[in-house]
Amino acid sequence: MTYVNRKSSVGSFSYARQVGPFVQVSGQLGLTDGATTIGEQTTASLRSVEAILASAGLGWSDVLTVRVHLTSDDLFDEFDAAYAAIVPEPFPARVTVSSGLAPGALVEIDALAVIAQ
Repeated sequence: MTYVNRKSSVGSFSYARQVGPFVQVSGQLGLTDGATTIGEQTTASLRSVEAILASAGLGWSDVLTVRVHLTSDDLFDEFDAAYAAIVPEPFPARVTVSSGLAPGALVEIDALAVIAQ
């Protein structure tokens, strides 16, 4: 697993951590070159989550819950449209809150996946 248990280059955390059948993906910001809208940043963040899940041999169907942090409640509708365009049904359980994020970030997304046994 490329990302699992590998320390981040931007802080003291792992991109993901597996304990038993659970894989927790750390919060992924959507700060990529040119991503300035909530839709673009949501897409970038979700693609990062997907890559980390894939490195553990997992996909969206293995995700139990997703936690989302938005810088403003006003971004919810555009965020949700971008989210629904990538994450397939049945959707994971989700918590969405407003909170302060890194400068320039509009969204941060983490996920908890379960490895089928």
